[in-house]
Amino acid sequence: MKKLKRAWRFLYGKYDLLSAKKYTTVAGTLVFFLIMSIVPMTFWLVILFGELPAETERMLDLPIFGSIREVLDFIRREAQNAASGASVFLIVTSLYSATNLFYQMRKSGEIIYEFPHVRKGVKTRLGAVALLFLVIALVVVTVLLFGIGSIILSRLFTGLWEAVAEYLLLAVLAFLLVFFLNVYVCPYRVPLTLFLPSALLTVAAWAVAIVGFAVYLRLGNLSKLYGALTAVIVFLLWLYVLTVCFTSGVIFSSERVKKHLKEKGKRP
Repeated sequence: MKKLKRAWRFLYGKYDLLSAKKYTTVAGTLVFFLIMSIVPMTFWLVILFGELPAETERMLDLPIFGSIREVLDFIRREAQNAASGASVFLIVTSLYSATNLFYQMRKSGEIIYEFPHVRKGVKTRLGAVALLFLVIALVVVTVLLFGIGSIILSRLFTGLWEAVAEYLLLAVLAFLLVFFLNVYVCPYRVPLTLFLPSALLTVAAWAVAIVGFAVYLRLGNLSKLYGALTAVIVFLLWLYVLTVCFTSGVIFSSERVKKHLKEKGKRP
């Protein structure tokens, strides 16, 4: 019974921490800027690489993307159409729009970490531009690695085990992305190992959230409620749930960083 009480206090303390940091508000803000940035990001990906790698289809064919596949295909088509014969003005303005997500992520990190020295907007914006191109390169590499890994796994495993291996590969790639973003969001220079637990927790939370979301969609029958808007609503809910998980991980990382700074005699 004592262990249950300790576990309850621990979980309640973590929830109290998330509430104090207004995790749902931060997540909602990030989702807004993600929606505003996702098409320009895809647009720049098409400009730089011509088109998305063929391995993209193999990744999007996974059941976890089934509920949002229609919206993802629409985003890809629109980005490819915009890239053909795009004007200089569109290219420049889309670059600004594409960096809004990373700019806001860094600003949100300063709020979550209670960073006392607010960075200038120009410096943060330039950092967001650099991160944009780095993330685009990482997306292409991730898709290629998944495609190559899937081919190898299909020769090593069959049936259910092949699907399990593909999801494990996707989880590893997602962990690397989350870890990288956690490092970027943090305004302090600290050992990278501090971000490992939160990155693992975020990916685990994503796995649980995606399964729960799939069950909710199957039982909820949202098409009766939203009609033609169902695909868009599902896509927004999907993004929000995953962003809440990511924001929670960043908040937990901030506590580890604060503890580390105090132990080193530095004021967080």
